[in-house]
Amino acid sequence: MKVAIDTGGTFTDIILYDEKSDDFYMAKVPSHPESPESPFFEGMLKVLKIAEKSLTEVKEIRHGTTLVTNALLEGKTAKVGLLVTRGFRDLLEIGRQQRPSLYDLTKERLTPLVPRDCVLEITERVSSEGKVITPLDGVDAQIQIADFIKKKRIKALAVSLLFSFFNPEHERALEKLAEKEIDPHFIFLSSQVSPEFREFERTSTTVIAAAVAPNILSYLQSIQDELSDKASPHHHLGIMHSGGGIMNTEEAEKRPHTLIESGPAAGIIGAAHLSRMLNLDRAIAFDMGGTTAKAGTILDGKLQFSQEYEVGGEMHHGGRQGGSGYPVRTPMIDVVECGAGAGSVAWIDKGGYLKVGPQSSGAEPGPACYGKGGTNPTVTDAHLVLGRITADNFLGGEMPLYPKLSEKAIRRKISHPLNLTLEEAASGILDIANASMLRILRLISVMRGHDPRDFTLIAYGGAGPLHATELAEKMSIKHIIIPQIPGLFSTLGLFYADLNTDFVETSIIPLTTPNALNRIISRLQKRAETWFEQNEANPRQRKIKVSADIRYSHQSYELNLPLPGTTLVMNDILALQKEFHKIHAKTYGLSSPGESIQIVNVRLRAIKLLPRHEMPGFDPPGNSTVRNTKKKQPVWIKNEKYECPFHERSRLRSGERIEGPAVIQENESTTLVMPGWHLRVDKSGNLHIHH
Repeated sequence: MKVAIDTGGTFTDIILYDEKSDDFYMAKVPSHPESPESPFFEGMLKVLKIAEKSLTEVKEIRHGTTLVTNALLEGKTAKVGLLVTRGFRDLLEIGRQQRPSLYDLTKERLTPLVPRDCVLEITERVSSEGKVITPLDGVDAQIQIADFIKKKRIKALAVSLLFSFFNPEHERALEKLAEKEIDPHFIFLSSQVSPEFREFERTSTTVIAAAVAPNILSYLQSIQDELSDKASPHHHLGIMHSGGGIMNTEEAEKRPHTLIESGPAAGIIGAAHLSRMLNLDRAIAFDMGGTTAKAGTILDGKLQFSQEYEVGGEMHHGGRQGGSGYPVRTPMIDVVECGAGAGSVAWIDKGGYLKVGPQSSGAEPGPACYGKGGTNPTVTDAHLVLGRITADNFLGGEMPLYPKLSEKAIRRKISHPLNLTLEEAASGILDIANASMLRILRLISVMRGHDPRDFTLIAYGGAGPLHATELAEKMSIKHIIIPQIPGLFSTLGLFYADLNTDFVETSIIPLTTPNALNRIISRLQKRAETWFEQNEANPRQRKIKVSADIRYSHQSYELNLPLPGTTLVMNDILALQKEFHKIHAKTYGLSSPGESIQIVNVRLRAIKLLPRHEMPGFDPPGNSTVRNTKKKQPVWIKNEKYECPFHERSRLRSGERIEGPAVIQENESTTLVMPGWHLRVDKSGNLHIHH
C-alpha cells in the first residue's frame, strides 16, 4: 500500500492507495503549524481507519509540505551565520539592481536573512580558474569561527567563498573547523548547495538552506522516529521537492531549500498527467488552497522548469528576478504563488482601501465561520455570505459552518467602515482576492510569451473550482477542467512523481567545442551513476536528461536548452545554435545569428522511474432518471441574486450537461458555474466547463 500526504498551511490531505484492490481512500485534517508532524500521523491514522488497514501494511509514503515556504514567509527561520571571502561582507546587502517597483520610492526591500553583524570575513582567495591565490590560514580561521559562533549564538552556518564552485577546498576546510562548534547537519557549503557561478544567487541559496534546516531536520526526524516505532520496517519515506520529483529524507536534509514549492509541485505533476490523458496541448494548472494560490503552465503534457526562483516577496515565482524576494538558484517547476487562499484575511489599510491577504487565518482559529474564535473575515466567509457554499456540506458535512459569524465579521470589519451592504462587502473581498490571482495567471502565461486564450484552465484545490469561471472569464479562457477529487488533487499528484536529482557544472566555454562539452557531460554522468547505485535503480529504471544554460558571449542572462544526447557531434552543435537563435527571438523579440554563443552551465537530471497507476476510476451513478438537483437557493454573482440549483457531483452522469449558474458540491471542494457557462461530465468523471 502507498500513502500520499500533502501538508498545507490550513489542511493536511491524505490519500491511501491499495494496489491489490486498486482502491483509493481519502481523508482531510486541520494542519497544526506549531506541531506540523501531528497532522501527518493524525491524517494517516484517519485514512487507515477508513480503509480498515494498519500502519504496518504501508510500504511507501510520499510527502509534500509547505513547511519551508511558511518558515520564510513568517520569518520563523534559524539564526544563520555566513562565512565569506574577505571583502565580500556586504554581498547580501548589495544584491542586484532589480527592484520590484522601479519608481516607487516607498518600496522597501526584504531584510537579508543574515544581518551584517552575522557575516564573518575569512582571509582566503581563489581565482576564477580555481587556483589558490591567498591560502587559508586554518589556525586563524579556527579562532575566528569559534569566537563568532559563540558570541553571535549562531544556530546554522552558511559558507560561500569566491569561486568555490571551481575549487571547494577552502569551503571544505572551513566546514571541518566549524564542525567543532556547531552541529554538522546545520553547516551548508555553497559548493554543495548551488555549485554554479553568480555569487549573490549562490550565497542567497546557501543561506536559505541553512535558515530552514533546523526546522526541516527536526520535522523529518520526528516523522522518521514515529514511523520506525509503528510502521513496517521496510517502509520508504519520500519527500517531494520543487524540481518535480521525490527525494530520500537524507537528501532532503542536505538540500532543504529544494522543498520550497514541495506541495504545489505535486499538483502541477498531477495536472500534467491529466493533460496527457486528455490530449491537451496547452494547460494552466491553478491551485487555490486555504493559504495561497499557485499557477503553472503545461505545454504538450510537459512540465515547464526554471533554473532560478524568488521566494519571500509579494509573489513566489520563477524566471528572471523581480527584486522583491530572496533568490534561489536550483532547477524548479515553473510555478507562481501568491498569498490569496480561502483563509486569507480581508482588512482595510491605513488609506481606507480593502485588502485581502497575504496573512491567513490558518486552521486555528480559521475563518470566522469555523466557530473557533476567529473574528477576522476571510474569503471563505465571503463565499458563505454570498450563498456559494452551504453551512451543512463543508468537508462533506464533517465540519459545520456558522453563517451568522461570517456576517458579523464582514459587517464589523469591512461593511460598516466602508459603508457597503453585506453583499457588496463580500463581493468586494472576492474581487480583491481574484485580482491577486489574476496577477499570477498573467505572470505564468502572458509574461512568459503565451496567449492565455490558447490554454485550458485545470482548477483544483479546496477553493480553486469556486473561482475558476470568474478567473477564466477575465483571462478570456474558454475551457476549464475540474478533475476528480479536486480538493486533494495535489496529494494525488504525489503518486505520479519519479525519484530524481540534479547535477550541475559551471564551465564558460564556446558552444562550438563539442569535445569540451562531452567531457563535462561525462563527469556529470559518473556522478549520476553513483546516485543510481545508491538508490538501487536497475538499468530499465534509469533515465538521464541533459541541458545547458546558453547565452550570447558575455550576455547577462542565459536560456536553458535541452541537449540532444550525452555525446554531441558538430551536427548537434549546429542544430543547437539554430534552436538557440529561435528561442532567443521568441523570448526577447530578437536574435543575433552573427554573435558567438557560450555555454555557461551544463545540467544533468538523473531519474529513477517509479511504477504508476491510473487516476481514480469514475464510479457513475446508476441509470436512474431522478435529477440530482438539490433545492435551489439564492446565490450572489456579480452583485446580482440568482436562484441557483445545487448538484451533488457524485450523482452526475457521464455526458450530463448543466447550464450556469449552478453550484456543484462534493466533500472536499465546491465548483461554481457562472451564468453564460455550461458544464459537461466526461467519461472519466472530469467536469468540463465551457463559455
